[in-house]
Order: sequence, then C-alpha cells, then structure tokens
Amino acid sequence: MRRFHSGPVLILAVIAGLHFVSPRKVFAQASTLVQTPQPEVILTKLSPPVYPMLARQAHISGEVRVQVSIRADGTRASAQLWSGHPMLAPAALESAKQSTFECRSCEEPLTTYLLTYTFEFKDDGDCCNAIDRPPEVTQRQGHVTIVSAPICLCDPASTLTKVRSAKCFCLWKCGYSDH
Repeated sequence: MRRFHSGPVLILAVIAGLHFVSPRKVFAQASTLVQTPQPEVILTKLSPPVYPMLARQAHISGEVRVQVSIRADGTRASAQLWSGHPMLAPAALESAKQSTFECRSCEEPLTTYLLTYTFEFKDDGDCCNAIDRPPEVTQRQGHVTIVSAPICLCDPASTLTKVRSAKCFCLWKCGYSDH
C-alpha cells in the first residue's frame, strides 16, 4: 500500500492561490472599507440606574446587557434584555429606556447598540454599623458600572445586653422557682 504525502501538494496549492490574489485587489478592497462611514451611537445622557433593594439584600451582583435600537435621529426605538440576572435586569432596562442617545453617520433606519450594566458591591467592613450611601455610578462608552454597599440584615439581639430590674436586686432568688 502506498502512502500519499500531502506536503508537496499543499505547498503547490498555496503558491497557486497566491498567484490569483493580487496586492492591488487587496488594497482596493481595504480602501473601500475605510471610505464607508461607520454608524456610531453615543450615549449622551444616562438615566442613573437604581440598584434593586432586593438584589442588594440577597447580595446579587453581575452584568446585564441591554440591546437598544436607535433611530437615525437619535431617539430610542426599543430596548430589550440581551442577558443578565432577572433581579438586576429591570433596573438596567428602565435606565436604558430613559437614557438619551445620538446616532452619528447612521444611514439605516435603526442601529443596534449593546449597553452593558455592571452591578457590584463595595464592602466597607461592618455592614451593621455602616452608613447607607447612594450607589456610585460611573459611565464610559457602552458600559455603566453601579457600585453599592450591600444591605445587611443584622440581628438586633446581638447588640442587646441583659439588664436586671431594680426589683431583682432586693429579692434573694430573683427569677428562680423551687417548683
């Protein structure tokens, strides 16, 4: 049985393929791509998202992606959830719906824009004694970050100390029974 060596055949195929592709065609295709203006969607005014109270209590964080359809005049046509946690998604969707956009070089009637919201926690140590501050919201193009302290459910009994009543100081067996 003869073995077939594909090495020389492969080299000949590559050389033949290079013969058909000329550098002028490659540069001509690249120059036509550069000349076509690409649509650019810019988030001009962000409606600050609210970190959901229940998600803060449950210590839920993560990313939510919202796909926004923008008309050529910059108005929002629609916003729909792309991915993310169900407890965080309504806050991101509401923020995207109330934000304003600008569409530069938009030729099509609708341009899609993917907006990412990142919900994070900043732990300040003892959450039972922490001051509840509003979330910090930062924005860069296409990405919004919301940093908040988690809401703690603290046991009030852990801070209480037992105090005997004045009546117990006078009685010999305060609080005990012989029965």
